[in-house]
Amino acid sequence: MTPAVMDVGGFTVGGDQVFVIAEVGNNHNGSLPLAKELVDAAIAVGADCVKFQLRDRAALYRSKADGSRAEDLGVEYIQDLLDKVELTLAEHRDLRDYCASKDMLYLCTPWDESSVDALADFDLPAVKLASADLCNPYLIAKAASLGKPMILSTGMSFEHEVVAAIAQLSELDVPFALLHCNSAYPAPETDIQLNYIGRMRELHGLIGYSGHERGIAISLAAVALGAKLIERHITLDRGMEGPDHLASLEPAEFRQLVEGVRQLEKALPCPGMRRQVSQGELLNRENLGKSVIAVTAIKSGDVFTQDKLRVASPGQGLAPYRLADLLGRSACRDIEQGDFLFESDIDGAEQKTLKFDLPVRWGVPVRYHDFLQYHSRIAPDLYEFHLSYRDLSVDPEPYLKPVACSRLVVHAPELFENSELLDLVADDEAYRQRSIANLQRVVDATQRIAAFFPQADAQLIVANVGGFSADAPLPVARREMLYQRFSESCAQIDFGPTELIPQNMAPFPWHFGGQRHQNIFMMPDELAQKAEALGLRLCLDLSHLQMTCFHFELDFQAALRRLLPLSAHLHVADAKGTNGEGVLMGTGDVDWPATWAQIREADASFIPEVWQGHKDHGAGFWAALVYLQSL
Repeated sequence: MTPAVMDVGGFTVGGDQVFVIAEVGNNHNGSLPLAKELVDAAIAVGADCVKFQLRDRAALYRSKADGSRAEDLGVEYIQDLLDKVELTLAEHRDLRDYCASKDMLYLCTPWDESSVDALADFDLPAVKLASADLCNPYLIAKAASLGKPMILSTGMSFEHEVVAAIAQLSELDVPFALLHCNSAYPAPETDIQLNYIGRMRELHGLIGYSGHERGIAISLAAVALGAKLIERHITLDRGMEGPDHLASLEPAEFRQLVEGVRQLEKALPCPGMRRQVSQGELLNRENLGKSVIAVTAIKSGDVFTQDKLRVASPGQGLAPYRLADLLGRSACRDIEQGDFLFESDIDGAEQKTLKFDLPVRWGVPVRYHDFLQYHSRIAPDLYEFHLSYRDLSVDPEPYLKPVACSRLVVHAPELFENSELLDLVADDEAYRQRSIANLQRVVDATQRIAAFFPQADAQLIVANVGGFSADAPLPVARREMLYQRFSESCAQIDFGPTELIPQNMAPFPWHFGGQRHQNIFMMPDELAQKAEALGLRLCLDLSHLQMTCFHFELDFQAALRRLLPLSAHLHVADAKGTNGEGVLMGTGDVDWPATWAQIREADASFIPEVWQGHKDHGAGFWAALVYLQSL
């Protein structure tokens, strides 16, 4: 086994003292003065080093030949945020020198090979790679070429990928440490699997912990379990814009130590001693990871060669380590420049026209940029357009064509400009008014899309209307006031021919990789009462309903019977426990024969809401529809 110590800037990592990394990341919000304030804060709290991140955006993200960057919602959000918060290379040099003047170690995470080259003359004491690159052997090799000790986080990864990275680094003969990590921001205690540190210590001799949970108790427990490095995000204010602030520690946050015992009770279990990738991590694996894409257009029958493929973000195609499995095979389809490669490109599966015979009106979720691809393969009763806030200012005409569908459904964005989630019941009046204006924009976009659906009997708008809280559920007594705010907000919107159908939520909703607490539009009886009182129809998400019933120990079939008559549209998906949203149909907690028997009798349309079902040309959606058809 690799030696259990390494030298980082004169610090013996793996020795008697734990190496504490204060991760600034992008919490400087693009401000060099704020970055220096964070360096000072890291020194004041006793951290051993302070760490930043460097990206070459042109090298990191894929781009289409026409310059467009239409991506999934989470990726669009991350790219838009990075537009505002990146520091220049010159500013990084300034920070490195500032750290040196304060006798503080400066570390940096390169997200791409160009950034590794840029850091080559920084004389870093070590190189840190993010969880997103644990399964990227190309960046690992490039970073190792600097000849510095390496630190790698293992979030969003399966054990066989961790083992492969260990094998590669051992062969490269560089000292390295691995950090156990759950890459959700913030991470729920029940997903952290802290006992897995024991398994990692069997795989490698130098292990640490990179935490994104609320508070500090679990990080302290990680040390008790053998972690020799601790990495936590640092911020001056958790209320700042950006996805990392909420999962960061403010300088004086040791007050949370009192909560440690209760947190440990939830954090230690590690089922099966094999790493499980949580729901939030799967989302962030897609948004932050990398995959194999086409460098140039590839015709059906062409042989895959190294010069036709490369690795780029986001991580929605084959993982980088699968690139070698493509080489020498023949393409089974025409592939455009910048397109993802999928498992079907290895298997040689042909894309065919698909037909489904279902007793309920059905459709699939789509984005503007993939509508025509789906339309060429299926003839559904409806489409559900999942919009990003950037889509609201896009003319849909270049992406759509008239269809004979009997229904149109539009899913409102959850996230809008300045990292704001849609919240029609927010305490902040100005925030609430911005959410009202944003939902009006969704109404207007829906009516533009409706021009391509002349036979639609309804224009339904699905929305997660808000009512969430960051750190704990709100008192039950506040719910009535929140519903009143919702009603008042809706009264300010001109819905025209559209109809708002609020979606029921799970107790712990994921908002682009981080977990919140839901307070309204969640409990089955309350949902039914409010739908009847307010004259609403619902979008009933079965996965959310199952997770709610699991958490509160309610009867799912009874809840379904109560809510189906009040539902205009369904999101049909399975669920496991309280966090396993949209798992493979038939592998979760939903009793599908009983559930499908109820759905068949309901007057509601549906889409399969399978987690990342759009990948590999909709493979998850087709599998779900085949499964339902078999019932």
